[in-house]
Amino acid sequence: MKEKLFLMTEDSFNSTVAFYSNKEQIDSTSKEKLFYYFNKVFNPLFPYKFDFILENRCELSILLKRIDYKSPKKSIFKNLEIKAMKKGNYKYSYMISQFRKLLSTVRSAQYSTKIFSEKIDNIIIYESFNGKSFSDSPRMLYFYLSKALPEYKHVVVSDNDTLDEQLAHLNIETVKKNTKTYFELYNNAKVWIVNTRLSPQIKKKSNQLYIQTWHGTPLKKLANDQTVISIPDVTLEEYLYGFNKETSRWDSLLSPSEVATERFQSAFNLENDQILTLGYPRNDDLINLNNADYAYQLKQKYNIPTNKKVVLYAPTWRDNDRVDIGQYNLKLQIDLEDFNKQLGNEYVLAIRAHYLVSEHLNLDRYDNIYDLSKANDVNELFLMSDTLITDYSSVYFDYANLHRPILFFAYDKDAYANDIRGFYLPYEEELPGPIFKTSEDLIAHIKSGEYEKIPHSEEYKAFTHKYNYLDDGEATKRVGEYIMSTLIKEKEFQ
Repeated sequence: MKEKLFLMTEDSFNSTVAFYSNKEQIDSTSKEKLFYYFNKVFNPLFPYKFDFILENRCELSILLKRIDYKSPKKSIFKNLEIKAMKKGNYKYSYMISQFRKLLSTVRSAQYSTKIFSEKIDNIIIYESFNGKSFSDSPRMLYFYLSKALPEYKHVVVSDNDTLDEQLAHLNIETVKKNTKTYFELYNNAKVWIVNTRLSPQIKKKSNQLYIQTWHGTPLKKLANDQTVISIPDVTLEEYLYGFNKETSRWDSLLSPSEVATERFQSAFNLENDQILTLGYPRNDDLINLNNADYAYQLKQKYNIPTNKKVVLYAPTWRDNDRVDIGQYNLKLQIDLEDFNKQLGNEYVLAIRAHYLVSEHLNLDRYDNIYDLSKANDVNELFLMSDTLITDYSSVYFDYANLHRPILFFAYDKDAYANDIRGFYLPYEEELPGPIFKTSEDLIAHIKSGEYEKIPHSEEYKAFTHKYNYLDDGEATKRVGEYIMSTLIKEKEFQ
C-alpha cells in the first residue's frame, strides 16, 4: 500500500487518509508528510480539491483532529475552512474554499474564476499547440466557421508576439495564453476547439461544447494504454488521473480513421458516440494544395533554393529528456557535416522540431540546413518537401497523403519501445518506408536515389488505404457542419 500513498490522485488520497486513520499512533515524521500533503490538496487553486476530500470526509475530519492540522495564523479563511472540515461541515468549508479561490484569482496575474455561473456568450475559441501557432485542425475550422457563423465572435489563442502580429494583419482577434482574459473567454465561450490538453483550472460548464481535434494518428501508446511514464517527478498514476480528468470534459474527439478511433477509445476511456470519425480538417490542404506551383511559392516564402530538393526531418520528443514542464530537449543524431558533404549540391535539409521541444537549434554554420521549427503551419513544410525523415512521430500518417517518400530514422528504437512509451503495433509493422539506425546508412540511401521508389510499393498503397481513406479534402466541411448542427439542436431544446 505504501507506494500508493501521498500521490495527487483520488485513490491515493483515500488510501492515505484510511491508512493513517487506522494507525494507533502517528509519529512526527508521518505528521510532517501529512501536513505537506494536505497543504497541496487544500490549496484553493488545486482543481480537484473537493473530488479528493468528499469521498471519505468522516475519516478525514477525524484524521485532521488527530494530527492537529493547522494553517498559519495569518490565513484567516484557511483556518475557518479547516475548522469546518474538522467539524464535518463540508458544505461550509466548500463555500469558504470557493471564496479563497476567488481571492487567489483576484490577486493572480493569470487565473480568473467566477463563483456563480454566468450566461454563455456566442463565442468560439480556437487553440492550437498551446497557442504556439495558428495551425492544424483548429485553424481550418476557424476559417470555415468564421464565415458560416458570423453571429459568433471567433477568437484565436496566441502565446507568441510574432503570431499576434501576423494574425492582426489578417484581422483575426486573439487572446494571450494564460491571461485573465484567456480564462474569462473560456468561461464564457459557447464552443472550445482545441488540439491539445487544456489547463485543469479551466472549468467546463454543461452547456459548453468542447471539440477536441487532437493532433495525429496514435502510433505511440497514449494515456491509459501506457504502462510506463518517463516524466520526471510524475508517477504513472498521477499522469493518468490528470489525463482522465481532461478527457472527461471532451464532448467530441475527432478521429482520422477507424483504426485511430479504436486506439482513442482505449487510451482516453471514451464512448463510441464521443468520437467523430470524420477525418482531420488539417489534412484538407494536403489534398487540395498538392501541386508544383504551390510548392515553388512555399520555397520562396521560406528562402529555400528552388533548384534543390528538400528533405524534411521531423522527429518527435522523448518523454525522458525533459527540461521543464511541457519542454523537452532535441539532440540531433543526423550527421550534419556528412549531409552537407554527401548531399549538399542537390539537397537541403529542413528541420521541424516537435512543438514541445524548447530550445532553438543553432545551424548558422550550415548554408543548406534550415531550422523551420517555428513555421506556423507544418503542412506548408510537407507540401514543399520532396521526402520526409521521421522516427516515432505520427506526421508520416499525414505526409503519406502526398504519395512522397518517407524514411524512418529510429536510432533508439529498442529503448523507445521498451522503456519510454511503447507502440500500438510492433514498430516495423505497416511502416510505409525503410528504417535506418545510423546517420551514415540514411544519408547513403538518399544519395543512391533508391528512396524515390518507396511510394510505388504495395506496402505504401496498403498503408494509405487503411489510414487515410477519409482524407478527401472535405473533412473541414464535415466537422464544421457537425458543430453547426449541434448548436442548432441545442437552440431547439432551449
